[in-house]
Amino acid sequence: MTRCEAAPSGARGQERGRVAAAAREIAAGLVVLAVYLAFTHAFAGSRAVSDAHGRSLLALERWAHLDVGHQLNGVLIRHGWLGALAAWEYATTYVLATFGFLGYLWWRRNPAYPWARNMLVWITLIAICCFAAWPSTPPRLLPGEGYTDIIALHHPPATWGTGAVSAGANPYAAMPSLHIGWVAWIGVTAVRARCGAAVAWLCGLHLVVTGLVIVATAAHYVVDIPGGLLLVPAAAGAEALRSRAAAAASSPAAGSPGVPQVVGAVAEFAGPGPAAGRVRALLAERLPDVPRLTRRSGRPGARRTRGEHAGELDLAWHVRESGMPPPGDRRALDGLVARLAAEPFDPGRPPWRLHLVRGGGERPDAVVVLVHRARADGARLLELLRGVLDRPGEVREPAGSAEPSRTAVLPAPAPPAPPDVAVPAPAAENAPAPGHGFGTVTLPLQRVREVARAAGVRVADLLAAIAGDAAAEAAAGRGTGPPGGWTLRVAVPPRPGPAEGRAAALDGLDGARWLEVPIDARPLRERLDAVRRQAGKCPGTRPGVPGSPFPGAVVANVRGPSGRLLPAGAPVGDVHLVLPPTGGLPVAVAALSRDGSLHVSVMAEARVLPEPDRFADGLLRAFEKLAAEFGAGAGPGRSGERTGTP
Repeated sequence: MTRCEAAPSGARGQERGRVAAAAREIAAGLVVLAVYLAFTHAFAGSRAVSDAHGRSLLALERWAHLDVGHQLNGVLIRHGWLGALAAWEYATTYVLATFGFLGYLWWRRNPAYPWARNMLVWITLIAICCFAAWPSTPPRLLPGEGYTDIIALHHPPATWGTGAVSAGANPYAAMPSLHIGWVAWIGVTAVRARCGAAVAWLCGLHLVVTGLVIVATAAHYVVDIPGGLLLVPAAAGAEALRSRAAAAASSPAAGSPGVPQVVGAVAEFAGPGPAAGRVRALLAERLPDVPRLTRRSGRPGARRTRGEHAGELDLAWHVRESGMPPPGDRRALDGLVARLAAEPFDPGRPPWRLHLVRGGGERPDAVVVLVHRARADGARLLELLRGVLDRPGEVREPAGSAEPSRTAVLPAPAPPAPPDVAVPAPAAENAPAPGHGFGTVTLPLQRVREVARAAGVRVADLLAAIAGDAAAEAAAGRGTGPPGGWTLRVAVPPRPGPAEGRAAALDGLDGARWLEVPIDARPLRERLDAVRRQAGKCPGTRPGVPGSPFPGAVVANVRGPSGRLLPAGAPVGDVHLVLPPTGGLPVAVAALSRDGSLHVSVMAEARVLPEPDRFADGLLRAFEKLAAEFGAGAGPGRSGERTGTP
C-alpha cells in the first residue's frame, strides 16, 4: 500500500465548519510563528557567545572524527550546478514537504492528523527554546574556519539575506537542526498514518539527502543532525504529558452516586438502519474533526486500551449492534435505553457509545447514542451527532415537483446483519435493574403551542403543569400522596438557542426558574394558572421540599435541529433525548421539538418513580385533558401517542 490509509473522503454537509476548522489550524501556525519571532528578538544574545558555541561544536566533531563538512563543502564549490541545487533544496523542500504533508493529512481527515499537528508544534517550540538558551553560529557564518557560504553564493528565496527573512529569522540557530527535526517528523508521521512502505522509504531518503545538504552547504554541523533527531522523542514526550493533562482537566466529574453520567438520544429509523460497518467508516472519516469524542476520560488510574492510541479508536467497541429486546415494542426499547445508560464507560477509552438496535422486521431499527455529560450538552448534542453521522447528500428534482429535495448519495441501507458486538442481554433475569427508568411520549407540537398560548405560559411551564398532574396520578397509584395535597418543585432551566453553548439543563441548574406546582384536588387548568402566576418571577433559589413524595423534577425544553436527520444515509423519525436528572433532583423531563412533534422523554430514579413509562402515559392523558378544555381539538396529525405502548 503506497498511500495513507484514510476513510473515503466526500463533500461535507457543513462546509462552514470545515472552513472554520481550517482557520483554527492556520491561526495555530501563526501563533507558533509569533512565538519564534518573539524569542528571536527577545533573546538575541552576544555574537561572541554564539561563535564560541559554534567552535565548541566544531571541536566536538573533530574529537569524534566527524568533521566531514570541509570535504562536502568543497564538492559544492567545485561543481557549481550541484551547489545551486543543494542551496535550493535547503531553502524549499523541507518547508514544502512538511506543510504539504500536514495539509494532506488534514484534507484526508486522517486519524493521525491531530497527533501529527501537535508533534510538529512541539518540535518547533522545543527547537526555539534551544536556540534562545544556547545560540550557536553555523559553520558558514563562523569566521576563520574556511567554510564557503553556499546559500549566500546562490541566494535561493526565503533564506538569510532576503529582506523579510533577515528581519525576522534567527541566523544563530545551528543546534539542533530544525531541518532534520521536521523531515524526521514527516517520516514518523507517515508511519503512524499508515502511508505504506514506499512512502516510508521515500521519507528515509529525504532525511539522508537533507542531512548531506545541511552539512555540505555549511548551514549546520554534523552533530546538529542527532540534535535534530532528538527533537522527535522530546516532542513525543511533551505531547504525551499534554494529552494526560488535557484528559485530566476534562475528566468527567464523578457526579451524584448512581446517577447515569450520560446525555444522548434514541431515534427510530424510518426503515432499516445502516450497517454497522458503514457507520464505523463514516466515524473514522469525521472523528478527527471532533476532539471531544476522541479524548479519553482521563480518570485516575485509567490505562490506555490495547489497540487504541491518540488519534485512533477501536470503533468496533464504540459502535455496537444488537437485536430489539422482547417483546420488541417501543417500551422494550425504552427499557434497553435505561440499561445502556446505566452501563459505565471504559475509563481507558473516549466516553461515548453508539448502539444500533435491529427491529428484526417487526419494528423499525433504532440507534442509541450515549456521550458523557462532560463532553456534550442538550442544546448542541444533536447538531454534534448530525455533523458526525449525517452523510452528504445531493439535490435532485423529484418528479412532478418544482422544489428540490435532498436525497442521500449512499445506496439503500443494508438489511439487518447478525450482531458483531453484543450488548448486555436485555432479558437476562440475573441482570441488576438500572437505578433509573426511562420512558417516552410524543405530543403534537402545534397543539402544544396552541394550548400554551391560550393559557399564557411557555411550553416548558405547560410541561411542568402536566408533569405535576402525572406525578399526582403516579403518587396516588402508589398510595404515597399526602391527603391534604403537596407541592412539586420543578426547575425550568433557560432554553438555549441554536448558537448558544452548554445547556443548564444538563450541566446544572444555574439560572433555572423554580416553580411550585400544587398537587391537590384542584382541576388541572387551575393548576396551570398557579404555574402561570409564577412564570414572570425572577429565577430564585431552590425551595425546600418537606412532605413531598417527589423531591422535585427538572423540565427542559430543547429546540431540535432543522431539516432531516440522515445518519449514514438512513432517515430517522422519532428522536428522544436521554437526559438523566441533575442538581440532586430525581426526575428529568426533556422535550425536543422537531418536525411538528414534541418528543418528550422521562428519566427518573427507580425509588421515586418505579415506572416512568406510566408517568409518560400520565403526561399524555393530562395534555389531552387540558387541550380539550382549551378547545385545541385533535385531528389528523394532531393526536399525541404513547410511543412506549405496543
